[in-house]
Amino acid sequence: VILVIVYHADFIPGGFIGVDIFYVISGYLITNLIIKEISIKGSLSLSNFYHRRIKRLLPASALVLLATALTCYILLPPMDRYQLGKDVIAVSLLLSNYAFAIWENDYQNLGEAASPFIHYWSLAIEEQFYLIWPFFILIFAKLGMKAVKIAILTLFVISLAFSIIQTSDSPIFSFYSLHTRAWELAAGALIVFIPKNHPALNKLIYKLCAISGALLIIWAAYILTPESVFPGYLALIPVLGSFLLITSIGDWPVF
Repeated sequence: VILVIVYHADFIPGGFIGVDIFYVISGYLITNLIIKEISIKGSLSLSNFYHRRIKRLLPASALVLLATALTCYILLPPMDRYQLGKDVIAVSLLLSNYAFAIWENDYQNLGEAASPFIHYWSLAIEEQFYLIWPFFILIFAKLGMKAVKIAILTLFVISLAFSIIQTSDSPIFSFYSLHTRAWELAAGALIVFIPKNHPALNKLIYKLCAISGALLIIWAAYILTPESVFPGYLALIPVLGSFLLITSIGDWPVF
């Protein structure tokens, strides 16, 4: 969150990677919750899962949407209200990311004409992920956890390939799309299947992973700029950094 804020304040050129870090964290946390429930209860209650997600996201999201819409309706000239209405509908339908892609609202070069709802694009991807992910895991869980791990790894590879290819051809669409961001969420999900305190890894290795992860994130935040072709292969830097940091939690060095 801090990275995104300082990015928009023009303090750190690559602060937009905060979203990529968030996706890795989210992929890890949500997958961990689902896998734990399946392991303990033998199944997943979809109604409870979606109820928890709605309670966590909808109240704040709806409040911000309503407050922003009312404020903009009062302050913006009548000619801008049509686009305002389109934005509100796109956000309400959880499709704002694709709407902004179609309308070519380049997040990395917004200028002065940015939509007041532009920040909802990342939440839309998150919500689309929540809708699909439980079913994805449940389908493969019938074949065992090894099948789930292989499926997530396969998704990671396919989505990353799409991201690299489409970022070159259609950078704006690639930036906003679920299928070109899914590999970041899958990267976090794969952490669930890494045994903690693996016998082949001692605490020194975990500490080195933590330091390496932090350095990768700092490096990405400063070398990436709004002109960088992103996400694509460049997103591997913050994603790998986040992956290493989450994997080594509990063994971070204390200075």
